[in-house]
Amino acid sequence: MFKQLVLGATTAGDTIVVLVSFLLLMVLLKKFAWKPLMNIMEQREQNIASNIENAEIAKNEAERLAAERQEKLDKTRAEAATVLNKARESAESAEKELLAAARVEASRLKTDAKKEIENERQMALASVRNDVSALSIQIAEKLIGKELTTEGHAELINEYIERLADVDETK
Repeated sequence: MFKQLVLGATTAGDTIVVLVSFLLLMVLLKKFAWKPLMNIMEQREQNIASNIENAEIAKNEAERLAAERQEKLDKTRAEAATVLNKARESAESAEKELLAAARVEASRLKTDAKKEIENERQMALASVRNDVSALSIQIAEKLIGKELTTEGHAELINEYIERLADVDETK
């Protein structure tokens, strides 16, 4: 019998037993292995489809958020540029105002200084006139040898002041 098995000879009964065993194995596999295996495969397919769908939703959400962020960033940059321009314009305006105020103040100080100089000059002239008057009277008294009357005194002073004013104006 070993020879028959080795040579590949089979009998019809053996073929039927093998065929029935195979069919029985197929039915058992279909009932106990194939359905659970298919259920697992369907669940896996659904999980993968769900993951792909979730990934697509997440990608769309990320793109939307990125667009919003970029829009906010652009808006913030525009606002910052506006604030900087306003600050620059305000600084330039303040600078112009300060310069104008400084020019006005300098002009006022110059005018005041000129007035003060003129006042000092007038005071100095008056002082010189008084000193000259006193000296003139003393000189006149010594020359004339007598004291002048009030009218003579006033006349002499006025004459001398006029000469002094003429001399001062020619300078």
